Amino acid sequence: MQKKVLQIQMLGGFSMYYGGEAIALNKVGRSKSLRLFQMLLLSLPGGISKSEIMDNLYGWNENVEMANRNKNLNNLIYRLKGQFAALGLPEQDYVEIKGNKCYFKYDLPIRVDTVEFQETIKQAKNLWGGKTEFIPLESQ
Repeated sequence: MQKKVLQIQMLGGFSMYYGGEAIALNKVGRSKSLRLFQMLLLSLPGGISKSEIMDNLYGWNENVEMANRNKNLNNLIYRLKGQFAALGLPEQDYVEIKGNKCYFKYDLPIRVDTVEFQETIKQAKNLWGGKTEFIPLESQ
């Protein structure tokens, strides 16, 4: 039996499919949970610093203590896990914190268009001997 694949499209919009079925994101919407998830996906596989996440989600304000921002992030990570389960994804810890970095962790097959795009660019660079300069097409 083939495992269901989580497919995520981030180029030209945001959508998710699990096992070929669209996942309705109306419950998640434009929430901080979705923004956190997108940041984690864009940082694959190297992860993203907690301070960068907190700055992007909560802004920087010297009146807000770092401990409060850290607590808010931990609560958000916990809620994100519950939202994934509500969307029909297997229950697991999708966010891993190691040191001062957060990583998207998954045990299911996953396809992310931004990751595939980056891989295609690497392959193209290898094909062209690492050349990256822009060569304009001649107009006809």
